[in-house]
Amino acid sequence: MARIYLVLGSFAVSLLIANFGVGIWVGDLNGVADRMQHEAQQYKVARGNGEQGAIDDARESMLAASADLTPIKKRHGIHFLLGVLSALVCVLVNGIAMTYFIGSSKWCSEVVDTYSLDLSYLRKSRTLKRRAYPWTISGVAAIVAIVAFGAASDPATQIESSASWVTPHMIVAIVGTMWLIVSFLNQAGLIGAHYDVINEIVAAVEVRRAEIGQADAEQIESLGETTSLEIDE
Repeated sequence: MARIYLVLGSFAVSLLIANFGVGIWVGDLNGVADRMQHEAQQYKVARGNGEQGAIDDARESMLAASADLTPIKKRHGIHFLLGVLSALVCVLVNGIAMTYFIGSSKWCSEVVDTYSLDLSYLRKSRTLKRRAYPWTISGVAAIVAIVAFGAASDPATQIESSASWVTPHMIVAIVGTMWLIVSFLNQAGLIGAHYDVINEIVAAVEVRRAEIGQADAEQIESLGETTSLEIDE
């Protein structure tokens, strides 16, 4: 299970790193978008003045800005979609860890109670679960922070200071990705440790079943001897 989780975590981190590269590839979206907005405003003013020469110049400037903006917007669209996919995968991987610990811890509790096993198994299981939850929650918080700063830096949100959020978004993306790497590694280690506890419980159950089977056999043998004596009498 730990190996599978490491593969899932590696895939999630790979998506984040790939999307970081796409974000760099996008270019100066805010700068070109501001230029496009400025040229559109100038064209509107020129049309209001009614000077044909000024209108033609303003139109050419606006079309040039639009031509520069179009490929950047396409690259930004890829960055946005890949970001959504990365966020969903990261949340899913963290959710898998939480679901695993909830389900497996409940199983441990039921088996320990059913076979009256040593309560130390249950304590180990619960301790590992408590240690895993902070990593799971902080991992989700990291991806939420990356997405939030990315939204703030998007000029489509109509935030006047969106350009000033680009650098913070980049920093949060780097720090958040590094934190997710640490989080996934720790969760994988805890999942592996919990799997070992499960194996210990399974081994203890086999021993207990053997003891119960032996006790039943002795009881049956004793009952048979008693029955034979009664028949002889």
